[in-house]
Amino acid sequence: MDIEIYEVGPRDGLQNSRFSMSTNNKITLIRELYHAGLNNMEIASFVHPKRVPNMSDAEEVFKATKELGDFGVLIPNQRGFDRAVESGATKMNVFFSVSKEFNNRNLNMSLHDKFEELDKMLIDVDRKDVRAYISCAFGCPFEGKPQEYALKDAMLKADYLAETVVLCDTIGVAHPTQMVQILDLTKGLNADIALHLHENPNVRRNIFDNVKVAAEWGITKFDSSINGLGGCPFIPNSGSNLSTNQLIHWAHNNGYETNVNINNLHYATELVRNLERGISVPEALITEAKPVAE
Repeated sequence: MDIEIYEVGPRDGLQNSRFSMSTNNKITLIRELYHAGLNNMEIASFVHPKRVPNMSDAEEVFKATKELGDFGVLIPNQRGFDRAVESGATKMNVFFSVSKEFNNRNLNMSLHDKFEELDKMLIDVDRKDVRAYISCAFGCPFEGKPQEYALKDAMLKADYLAETVVLCDTIGVAHPTQMVQILDLTKGLNADIALHLHENPNVRRNIFDNVKVAAEWGITKFDSSINGLGGCPFIPNSGSNLSTNQLIHWAHNNGYETNVNINNLHYATELVRNLERGISVPEALITEAKPVAE
């Protein structure tokens, strides 16, 4: 069985990073990830630049890489949607939460009102080009574990909007038993189900225990980020993203195919590591490097 990796490093990984990455380095990173075999990616967020400064170059990044493929972008609202369309984006990622407090703090509206806004906003977008993210699906720092009826309501709304519904462990608290219980709630939905998992250093739990039970349940789609970069900037202690590098190793060691050669991620990995260390990376060293042959 194949595991489909949806790479979120260029957006989710960088939006809250403690280091800065130039626009040219972002473009280089996306190209290296793509040439390594990570063809499905979220590369930018059309959010207000004052709210998430690291995404202020979304238009430039998207336009410079769109010849590689039809990559996804995160859309927070109507203004972001209009900017994305003007840039030529067609694959839209939207989000809301089962948590009332999350929606109030980060969307300034209720789930009901957000759903109505998204329904109108996406009316001319093909459902197959939409991914709907449900934040705090496994737990919220403000409200704890979601009530089953509330989570089911969020799932039905996401299912209506999108061909792919992504359940997010935003604060990295999921455990295998809960994972199966929540995945069971998705039975009967029309959408494909994907997972976006965070690894919380304050929770002593192996993230791959959740990956394992999810894959055994039937999940084949996982978000991940190069080097585990990222986490939610609007949630305290959200932890880091599931590492693309580690996910590939785990998958190959457990009989799953990813269609990604881990050796071809070397240049992207080193680019990120050096920037994390504060080392300036001449882009020529990356762009001129040739990937390892398959």
